[in-house]
Order: sequence, then C-alpha cells, then structure tokens
Amino acid sequence: MIITDSFLKKESQIREITNFSKSLIFKSNQLIKNESYDVFISHSFLDKSLILTLVQLFNECGYSVYVDWIDDKTLDRSNVTKETAEIVRSRVSQSKSLAYIETKNITNSKWCPWELGIADGMLNGRAAILPILSDDNKFKGQEYLGIYPYIDYEKTKENKKNEFWVNDPNKPGAYVVLREWLKGNDPVDH
Repeated sequence: MIITDSFLKKESQIREITNFSKSLIFKSNQLIKNESYDVFISHSFLDKSLILTLVQLFNECGYSVYVDWIDDKTLDRSNVTKETAEIVRSRVSQSKSLAYIETKNITNSKWCPWELGIADGMLNGRAAILPILSDDNKFKGQEYLGIYPYIDYEKTKENKKNEFWVNDPNKPGAYVVLREWLKGNDPVDH
C-alpha cells in the first residue's frame, strides 16, 4: 500500500505521538543507530509530524534512520553553508539508502532534490521515492522521480508483519523487501 497522510495521522493517534512520545521516538532511533544508517530520510520540514510516525514505523521494522533535526539538531535548514552541505553529504555517505519522502510540501524544498542526487551517485542507486499521498491521489512518480524505485508498506505473507517494500516503477509486480534491497538485491517479478 502506498502510504497516505491520513494513514500516518491515524497511526500517530494510535501510537499517541505527542510531545512526550517524540522524545521516546528520538531515543528509540538513537538506540537502533550505529555508525551508519539504513535509511536517510529526505523530506520537507513542514511534514515533521508525519516524519515522526514514519521514523517509528521504520524503527519497528528494525531499520535505523537518519533525520537531520533528530540526529543533527544544530543544523540550520534556513542557512545553507558549505559546512551544512558537508554534514549532509557525510550523513548520506553513512547511509545504505535514501528515501525521498514525496509530499505536496517537498516541492518547496531546496535540499531534497540535492540530497536525492547525492545519494543516487554515492549509494549505487540505492535511492528510492517514498510517496505519502493525499487520500484522493494515486502515485505516478512524476517527472524525473519516476525513474526511481518507490517504497510502500505492506504485511509480509509469511508472518503478517508490516514491512517496507521497494518496487520497480517499470515492472509492475516486481518488488523486494527493503532489508534485501539494502543488501544489493533488486526487485523481482512475483
């Protein structure tokens, strides 16, 4: 299933993501994190509340994620400097993949397209789009984003647990679990 903003809002309510629980999510993400990250989350800061829920979903599936305002609280998003760019570049290189969180807010981001390009070059093509749609939309992978694999969230057949899946936009029905994609396996037909 392509994730929708209403799904994340509902999950946020179920999980009671409040100001108190934000600190617990930060701690949970810090515990999973080592010297590297499974996923660099490239997103619009305007989607902060959705991102918190997404971080928790990734953590529950066993993935460590990098989110700038969680892991590098001193970064100033409004002031692009060479030092800031170097920190972001370093964090991308410490990650196994990048998830470009496509929302209506991301079109205003100066950073996200740059992060996507950096990751595409540095991470051997392990950059993917994770669309968060309004309920009335369908995901099409607009313009240049359509060349990238996309991530959705579904239950596994084996143990019925939710998991993130990477899908090939050019081959409907070709997918692989995110964990295997991080190891270098590409989506296959099912």
